[in-house]
Amino acid sequence: MRVRSFTLAVALVAFAVISTGCMSQDIPPAHRGQMFDRTGALALYSGGSGLTGPILGPGTHWTGFYDELRIVDCSENRQHEKLTSLTRDGVQFGLEAEITYSINCSDESVSKALKTLQPNDEHVITAESAYVRYVVPSIGEVVREAIAPHPANEINAEREAIIQSIHDEFAKAMRVGHRPLVNISALAFTNMDFPDALDRANEARAEQSIHMEKSIAERERLEAETTTAIKRRELREQEGQAEAAKIDAIGAALRRNPEYLQYQMQEMMPGIYEKAGANGNLIITAPNPNILVSPTPSKSGQ
Repeated sequence: MRVRSFTLAVALVAFAVISTGCMSQDIPPAHRGQMFDRTGALALYSGGSGLTGPILGPGTHWTGFYDELRIVDCSENRQHEKLTSLTRDGVQFGLEAEITYSINCSDESVSKALKTLQPNDEHVITAESAYVRYVVPSIGEVVREAIAPHPANEINAEREAIIQSIHDEFAKAMRVGHRPLVNISALAFTNMDFPDALDRANEARAEQSIHMEKSIAERERLEAETTTAIKRRELREQEGQAEAAKIDAIGAALRRNPEYLQYQMQEMMPGIYEKAGANGNLIITAPNPNILVSPTPSKSGQ
């Protein structure tokens, strides 16, 4: 009778456990996991071998009375990181980075993560825990190695080369040891934080450069205007010389043919009289050219 009562009690307890759904557990989307074998009184304390079985994907999984799922967060995350390093001449230099990352959730990487990283109270290994353990030390070390060889006043001029060096060396660092457990999707540097004194010096150099560029531009403008003025003067001199040559030629021709002026005047008179008559009631006619033109007698006729 006591045996039957005990069996009935166990059955009721098992039914209650099954009814409340405590014998299954969910793996959320963007997560993976593995069964963690546990034991207890109902299992007569047999088993309890820890992580076992295949790597599981999202969904609801049977756990039994004692077993639990250990879960790895595979979601992508973004972290803003402020990094500092001393330059070669002892100036504290800052650099801000945006890092997009996630845990590498291949079967092998999930198994390694479950064995090497500490889960939170909900038995989940978060992407942030992997980031703190593997990414933060790596990026800090790479930034220090990239900046330390340079004096402070060269950082700005060498900025592109320094950033490229950090990208290259960080990619190499993340392929060493357990660091491949973390995928780096993007690494972007958003700001270089120069010390105040260096900022002022950079601003002064920038202002000086602007003033120098303005001076050069003004000098080039003046040189261009001077060149233009010289060319204009040369053009006017050439035009004057051409005009003087023309006048000389006309004067010489008139000296050879003085009667041409009288002839030219006679040719213009009809037009002059016509315009004068159009402005009044008086009609003026041109004189006979034979009267006005008195040819100079030739030497043979004297």
